[in-house]
Amino acid sequence: MASNNPFGSKGWTPERLESLIGKTFVITGANAGAGYEATRILLAKGAKVVMLNRSANKSTAAIAKLKQEFGNDADVSFVRMDLAVLDSVREAAA
Repeated sequence: MASNNPFGSKGWTPERLESLIGKTFVITGANAGAGYEATRILLAKGAKVVMLNRSANKSTAAIAKLKQEFGNDADVSFVRMDLAVLDSVREAAA
């Protein structure tokens, strides 16, 4: 029986990503959990990542940890944004 999985029998893995140099990704909730891990994968492939998070303190700590892992040249930053507050979303978009 043929698989409908476009990534083959082993599924998708981060190793399947090619270089992401010159690409920018915006990730919400990137200071912990799945968002943080996605940020790590993208930075490892050379991408620029802009994290959209509620907590400036947690974002600053996450960026420090990422720069410790990937070096001070890691292109990662954050914009404070709370998805539950529409004014916060407007400010972040501006």
